[in-house]
Amino acid sequence: MNAADPQAKIQALRRQLQSLLDAAKANERKLDRFDALERRLIAVESLEELVKLLLVECRAEFGLDAAELWLLDPDGELQRALPGLPMAPAPQLLAHHGPLRALFGTARTTRLIAPGHDEALLAAAFGAGARMRSAALLPLVRQGLLIGSLHFGSSDAGRYDASSGTKFLDRLAAIAAIAIESMLNRERLRRAGMTDGLTGVHNRRYFDHRSLIEFSQAVRHRYPLACLFLDIDHFKAINDGHGHPVGDEVLRQVGGMILRSLRTGDLAARYGGEEFVVLLPRTDLAGAREVAERIRLMVQAAPFVTPEGGTLSATLSAGLAMLPAGAASFAELLGAADRALYEAKRQGRNRTVAGGAPVS
Repeated sequence: MNAADPQAKIQALRRQLQSLLDAAKANERKLDRFDALERRLIAVESLEELVKLLLVECRAEFGLDAAELWLLDPDGELQRALPGLPMAPAPQLLAHHGPLRALFGTARTTRLIAPGHDEALLAAAFGAGARMRSAALLPLVRQGLLIGSLHFGSSDAGRYDASSGTKFLDRLAAIAAIAIESMLNRERLRRAGMTDGLTGVHNRRYFDHRSLIEFSQAVRHRYPLACLFLDIDHFKAINDGHGHPVGDEVLRQVGGMILRSLRTGDLAARYGGEEFVVLLPRTDLAGAREVAERIRLMVQAAPFVTPEGGTLSATLSAGLAMLPAGAASFAELLGAADRALYEAKRQGRNRTVAGGAPVS
């Protein structure tokens, strides 16, 4: 036996041991990074912060070439909860389960995609032009339901392959899904505190807060701001003649008509009783008149369905005012719209009055 053989074996064992130690240290560092990420996910304060953490900071922390987040949003709940949309990067909000089923089928486990396998899935997950060579697709599951997916992509063909473990990725997906659900529940509670429970429009408290912001923005950036006061005509007679449940149903349906008439960024609130207020940022007088008349005519034409299945008619009066140049406070705009509404009532109701002049 050659005397060098034992020495060679010892060197080989040392190299093997060092390799194992290096792998252990790498796994320890990976575990530390994942642990820190999980702690941050649990502590996020908003959906925007959560999206940034998953799509920007994860990509930088783990040396990824791409990160995508798909979230199921059939009712537009996430769209409302992310007022900054379009944001960069933005999650992809899905109206139905189809895209998620295309990625995962009936499985609820992480999928690793290596070169030469499932190329169509790579294109679907990142876009045809992304040119990712390997990827991890993480399903986001809560209470047995697939609510979205998180995609990590790499131009390194060896980054993700079938032999790679998915323990860390599975745990990350579970924590991310919990964080998303937590943020949605928090958003639901927040919205409940600023929404009128009967009509679905914002409540007076939220309007008082938001109106000051809109006023400040309009003054600073010198864009027009319109205010509408809307009041259901002879509402007391509806309550007295048909009962308060019918009156509530009329209010609910009018609230829905108002919301359907507005753009993203407009604000509608129930101001009190049968009175609604609408703010239209970046809208001139002609545009504001068009909105007011659209709402008024919708109410005039609607057969209001009562809880018993019957129908009745109602009308609405509208007062319109534009933010005056040099206004010192939002109260000036609100007061002008209120006076215009009073004038509409005085002239016979079921009309829009802007600055004391009826809309023809």
